[in-house]
Amino acid sequence: MKIKRKVLLFIVGVLTVPVLVYLMMPDWLPSESEIKGCITTKMYEVHLCPGSKDYVPLKKISSILQKTIVLTEDSGFYQHHGFDWKSIEQNARKGWATGSFKRGGSSITQQLAKNMFLTKERSFWRKAKEAVITDRLETYLSKEEILERYLNVIEFGKNVYGIKAAAQYYFKKSPAELDTVESAFFAMLLPNPIKYSQSYYKKELTPFAQSRMNKIVHDMYQYNRINEEQYALASEKLSWFFKSSSPPIGEALQLTDEEMSGADDEYYIGTPPAQSLPSQPHAMPSESLETESLETPTYEPTESSDSYVPNESTENEDPSFPVE
Repeated sequence: MKIKRKVLLFIVGVLTVPVLVYLMMPDWLPSESEIKGCITTKMYEVHLCPGSKDYVPLKKISSILQKTIVLTEDSGFYQHHGFDWKSIEQNARKGWATGSFKRGGSSITQQLAKNMFLTKERSFWRKAKEAVITDRLETYLSKEEILERYLNVIEFGKNVYGIKAAAQYYFKKSPAELDTVESAFFAMLLPNPIKYSQSYYKKELTPFAQSRMNKIVHDMYQYNRINEEQYALASEKLSWFFKSSSPPIGEALQLTDEEMSGADDEYYIGTPPAQSLPSQPHAMPSESLETESLETPTYEPTESSDSYVPNESTENEDPSFPVE
């Protein structure tokens, strides 16, 4: 009962603080023109400018990549208004029970808000600002515009920002050419791009990366993002992925102890919230993946995924991604 009361107070606080922040009319609140126009992001100082030569419109980004990122980062992206409240509540319950709040349950929109307008500071005040900016992004941008900006600004490795730079750096491809396995690789990177990209430089997937990517490809098939033929090809490619290519020698190989020590758990969620997929014809597998020895965080399903019951009357329906 005490835990339930604490969780309720936590949720009330989450809802109340943004309202108070709105009333204060802060100078840091981005305007509509700032959200829609060209800016240099606060977190990594990336130039984000729709229409520029380095900016890739969504229609020129592989649909497989889009589906993979949405499934692994925020499977309810197209249903919620910036906040996955069920995931937030589950994280709060787990935090109160264990005394450790490791994940913020950040949606794609929340991650974009942090990337564009906030720093890496960890504080309740920053979380309040993030909530207000997230709501503002959802107000002024369509879901497609949010996903487009997100894919153009997120980090995929040391000094590698945006899908255009990442596709060229890792695979010498354009974003439109990325296949299922390459998309799974990028999704695998997101919880800690610098640390997890070591598979690329070693020319072989680490046990964690292999297990994580297998899980992602399996989920892509299970939730009808790819067909049986694509799944078979992807599964075969995973057996030799990276072993036949030589990575460039460059700055990204020179990592500091801090960069290799772990991920910003609050910054990425990395776990598909299974509760956002109510109409899928298959159940989300409940097993978690084993990790490698370097204190790598596990790819853990959310609490609800273990008890997830599919809607058997729905066949091959994909409610979490718009029909093309």
